[in-house]
Amino acid sequence: MFSVVIPLYNKEFSIKRTLESVLNQTFSNFEIIVVNDGSTDDSLEVAKLINDSRVRIIDQHNGGVSSARNRGIKEGQYEWIVFLDADDLWEPNHLETINSMIVKFPNDRVFCTSFIRSTENLPVEKDRKISIIEDYFEEASKYHFFWTSVTCINKTVFNDVGVFNERLSRGEDLDLWARIGKKYRFIRSKEVTAIYVQDSDNKLSFTKTSLDKSILNNISFQGLNKSQAAYFKKLILRKIRFSILNGDFRVLMKLILKYNINLL
Repeated sequence: MFSVVIPLYNKEFSIKRTLESVLNQTFSNFEIIVVNDGSTDDSLEVAKLINDSRVRIIDQHNGGVSSARNRGIKEGQYEWIVFLDADDLWEPNHLETINSMIVKFPNDRVFCTSFIRSTENLPVEKDRKISIIEDYFEEASKYHFFWTSVTCINKTVFNDVGVFNERLSRGEDLDLWARIGKKYRFIRSKEVTAIYVQDSDNKLSFTKTSLDKSILNNISFQGLNKSQAAYFKKLILRKIRFSILNGDFRVLMKLILKYNINLL
């Protein structure tokens, strides 16, 4: 039922634990597609030590995380694609929680659960409320709830809106979620089923990249409705504030010159 896509790049110290968190799921109808994206450490060898017929490893030259995720989407045999980064973790009920939502909302195509950061503790009282998010942009302006490792997307959605933009190396996930958000509603469970591991040595940073390869350099306000425009404006303003605080005046000037009409 589920194709679990795990992009792997230099995560030799975390990939075993990540894979075990999938194999320990209470819902067992899944395959795992590990896309090794040209790792230069022992990540691939560690992944190969996992002896389970549901694990399939694809080895490719380094093309970036979007390339690896897109390869996983293409290779997935099931209709539901779920993502998990190679250093993050799922609680045992993650897939079961998503499956129950799919059963409850059979006409929807985009689902997610909730997560905590590794510096936080799991909530003592579980919140199993399900919310229907009609306007992705309004909700995401408050909180980036649709984090990659809690998402579940039907393959037909990718056929409709496309996959990850491989030209982007920062914000490529936000770019795809925005394309999805323009056409689909999101079903979200507030139950925490995933852990975002923040102390990873090569977590993506929204600040350490060329602006040319960031979502922030690829935003068009033409044709956007009010909530969509407000969401993208907030992303840009946040980066402008960060650039001021860090003295990154080159990026600051690029953003002001590119978007000054829309930001006034």
